[in-house]
Amino acid sequence: MKPREAFQELMSDLVQAVQAAGIYPEEHHRVQEPLSRLHRRVKTEAKRLRGLNVGFLGDQVVIDQFPFRSTTRSFERLTRRMAARGIEKVAFAEGISLAELRRFVRYVARPSAAPPAEPWRSVAFGRIDGIVDAPAVPPAPDGRLTAPQALEGAASVLKDLLRSLSRESREGDVEDGKEIVSAVMKGLREEEYLIDRMIRMQSQDDYTITHSLNVCVMVVAQARRMGLPDPVLRDIGLAALLHDIGKELVPGEILAKPGKLDDEEFAKVSLHPAFGAIHLRKLSLGSELPMIVSFEHHMRYDRTGYPEARFPDPLHPASLMTQVADVYDALRTYRPYREKFDKETALSILRDGRGTEFDPRFLDDFVAMVSEEP
Repeated sequence: MKPREAFQELMSDLVQAVQAAGIYPEEHHRVQEPLSRLHRRVKTEAKRLRGLNVGFLGDQVVIDQFPFRSTTRSFERLTRRMAARGIEKVAFAEGISLAELRRFVRYVARPSAAPPAEPWRSVAFGRIDGIVDAPAVPPAPDGRLTAPQALEGAASVLKDLLRSLSRESREGDVEDGKEIVSAVMKGLREEEYLIDRMIRMQSQDDYTITHSLNVCVMVVAQARRMGLPDPVLRDIGLAALLHDIGKELVPGEILAKPGKLDDEEFAKVSLHPAFGAIHLRKLSLGSELPMIVSFEHHMRYDRTGYPEARFPDPLHPASLMTQVADVYDALRTYRPYREKFDKETALSILRDGRGTEFDPRFLDDFVAMVSEEP
């Protein structure tokens, strides 16, 4: 069974187990049957992943980066129960016992139930910024880096967000982007070497999604070094996260082309900053900065690049920071037409653009920041 299908079954069992536990006595077969199935699935996935993490974000549930939206009333009731309990994330450790899973299900199902007095051994839950005793997430068995805990599920949520905003202009989904930026800010405070770790995890088959997340991480980190307050960091982070939203309107075969683009293909790609700005302008983002950065992120410091800079004002500082992070991440990650560059080569290429492509102030600060990473 594929992971997404397995997680779908797990969610179905969790919904049924919680619903039954809120109605029937603990020993009733309608409670025991879904609970037993849930226990088998949780143990299996926790062992496979070396720890299973489930996030609850509004009407969306994210399991190991796979998002699921409420489709039934029972599912909606579960997400409401979790919200009422202040539960945004649940972490299940390997070897979780049936008894402890039963305690957790009962706690969620019964509004009047107080938190159990006995300690939790294999379950940790709470708000994303305040989860207590969550099991550490180690490297995967094959040595690959796993996602930093603060960013688990972000890529999948971002994928849905970019597509819904660009194709359907759904304003409500902007909150998902703000949640991702908050997770990035938290990760930079708590996760050591987050920038280098995110870039080394770069996916080769969904470039725009992971690239957008990487750029957001680096821009927020640089803005944070400048001492900017959290509300400003959130605006800048959302702008960086959405800078490439216009690519959702560029044909996928052009973006994934293994060779050099011809003039017609490049012309289509070069429209993505304007496409993004036009779509973002329609939304209530609480700030015009995402629209500005989307439009300006390929305009160079010397006023070349695209679209043509026809206004006399200097580019926005957030655009100038996003430019540097955008190019650095592109150089450091695999593309269908070339291998990735190592860190020193990528930084050398950035330095070659100092004063022409990049604003010297922001470039120098970025190079200093990245050079501190291992």
